[in-house]
Amino acid sequence: MKIDTVKHDIPFQVLYREHMRPVYIYARWSSLEQVKGSTLTRQIENCSAYVAGQGWKLASPPIIDSGRSAYTGDNIRDGRLGTFHDDVVAGSIRRPILVVEELDRLSRQPADVMLTWLSPLVRAGADIVVTQTNQVINESMLNSDMGGLMNLLVVAFGSYTESRKESERVAAAWEVKRNAARAGQPVTLNHRHPKWVTIEDGAFAVIPDREMVLRQVFAWAGEGLGKGLIAKRLNEIAQTNPAYLPWEVKMWAPTYIGRILRNRAVVGEWQPHNWARKDARRTIAGEAVEGYYPRVIDDATFALANSSRRAGALVEQGRGIGLSNLIGRKARCASCGGQMAALGSARYRIGKDGTKTRHYYLYCEAAKRGKGCSNQMGWPYDRIEGPLLERLLSLVLDDSHFAADERHLRLLEADMYASRERVAKIGRSIQSVIALVEGSDSGDFDHFTRDRYNTLRADLTSAEAAAATAEEAYHSAKGAVSPAEHMRRVAEVQALLDHDDPDLVFDARRRVKAALQDVIDEITFDPASGRATVRLIEGIAFFWIERNGAMSAHFDLSKERSIDALPPDRRALVTGFRQRRAATGYDRSKG
Repeated sequence: MKIDTVKHDIPFQVLYREHMRPVYIYARWSSLEQVKGSTLTRQIENCSAYVAGQGWKLASPPIIDSGRSAYTGDNIRDGRLGTFHDDVVAGSIRRPILVVEELDRLSRQPADVMLTWLSPLVRAGADIVVTQTNQVINESMLNSDMGGLMNLLVVAFGSYTESRKESERVAAAWEVKRNAARAGQPVTLNHRHPKWVTIEDGAFAVIPDREMVLRQVFAWAGEGLGKGLIAKRLNEIAQTNPAYLPWEVKMWAPTYIGRILRNRAVVGEWQPHNWARKDARRTIAGEAVEGYYPRVIDDATFALANSSRRAGALVEQGRGIGLSNLIGRKARCASCGGQMAALGSARYRIGKDGTKTRHYYLYCEAAKRGKGCSNQMGWPYDRIEGPLLERLLSLVLDDSHFAADERHLRLLEADMYASRERVAKIGRSIQSVIALVEGSDSGDFDHFTRDRYNTLRADLTSAEAAAATAEEAYHSAKGAVSPAEHMRRVAEVQALLDHDDPDLVFDARRRVKAALQDVIDEITFDPASGRATVRLIEGIAFFWIERNGAMSAHFDLSKERSIDALPPDRRALVTGFRQRRAATGYDRSKG
């Protein structure tokens, strides 16, 4: 039955004139649990029935804020309701009627905050209809209906108080759960867990097929394969092997692979978080709980896949099997300092005379996108890569870039990365303790947290010493072969760069790129001079490559600056470079 009057004795025929008043429905839910419980469906059905019962017509599909909290104000700050509010106040939407199921769908913030947001909307001509109470909030009510206004404030205050108490109850329950988990006590396993884990007989268990996929992903990442190529390989294998099918997504994607590689749940950790509700961002809640999930990946493998060298490859490596761009993010524009991108086709064309050519150039990314840089000069990629390899290949490749079956070196490398991971883990625990203290009411250490902090600091000192020893052992073991053997290995890699087998080419280019990325600081491309300046780390060398591919001017290796203060890995890189330079008889005056 059509309702003809509202609480303020305003006939609906006056409230709504079809040719003048656009009608909108607003619905909101703030959590995954609510949408699963049909909250969204119920709101839309109730509001739609109300609109139909009044004979109104909607101006658009319902305005929906999915997963937006009214308690934090997320829906009115960053949600679609906030956009609607701004459009009405700006006059883009004139005199709308907004239909909601309950007032708390709009706001659960303190009453004064809610009214401050609501008043400009209503005074700009909007009427708000609350279907469950048949209440109309409009300018007339704000101006002359004291009872209606008081009721509005009482409802807002009650909604805010309810949400605050619920938030405090949930936070307290989670704190009990976190403390129980840290103490090794059984906890209810009702929160979201990693996709490779299931619950069997009240305990977490790893799904066998997914464990196999995880191990393969980390093995490929440790070898230097990028996220794009890992995703591509998984998708290819999944076509014939269902065990490799994506986990609840349509296909494996590079971003998803990246999240897996960074997720410490693979080493068994659960990192609890608190939600800072006022800005809807989560913060770490204390130390990570070790052994909470079944361990799938060991610390050394995790650290190796997430090391700075591998992480750089994960970002920069292209998806194609040829790994066409060896320079990656080291290439910078001299005009704006921005990234130089490799554009065009990396595929070679064979001419009638047998020569290979391709249209593959380095351009300033900002200039190409019209982002304020005027450097429109293109640099033929092959005329940069060729001289670069000629100059540096024998100097940047060390033992770690050759035979992968040298067991002794691999064991030392695993020990080095495990030691680094130990240092990083203790560092994270220290930061968690500090954050816990800063978030407490007193803002100071109590007896327990002070003892824990002092213990962690002592552990960190020991771990750093062990890591330094492991670094020295690993880097001392590299480069132990004779100069002749080293040059033989370099020649072998160089020959593979032009091999007919694409897998062999990829493997060789992968190793060369890793070596170049370690040693090159940056390559700047200057359109004014028409040359690229190659600078190596710690100022150990620089030289110029002309746009036509010729090397010119200076290759200065004479300034043997002190490297004692450098971190172990950087010191080892510089030392190895100098040793290979001497061992290979490189002529300093060359160039």
